Amino acid sequence: MNILFLIKLLMSALIIAGAAEIAKRNPFWGAVIIALPLTSILAMSWLYADTKDNVLLARFARDIFIIVPVSLLFFVPFLLETKTHFGFIANMAIGLVLLSVSVGLLRRFLI
Repeated sequence: MNILFLIKLLMSALIIAGAAEIAKRNPFWGAVIIALPLTSILAMSWLYADTKDNVLLARFARDIFIIVPVSLLFFVPFLLETKTHFGFIANMAIGLVLLSVSVGLLRRFLI
């Protein structure tokens, strides 16, 4: 395992953990941090640093741009929690199924 991978891992983990800690105190600001395309920025930076391939980076950015709206379906069960009362585990499972199906359909028909 090389040092660059460990740096990538540490930076990514710190951002996610930081957002979760902030969300404990103020969910809005935790959501703002997560809603920022931080993972995309980091992943694109790491991809470019590793490959220096602008064509690959452009394809990656295009795919992110197309997938982001579809991925929002993951949140639907959580938004309906006050009516369904399914709880975290069920909402997570339903959200993951919605995400998997929607990305699978996207992949099959568009990308």
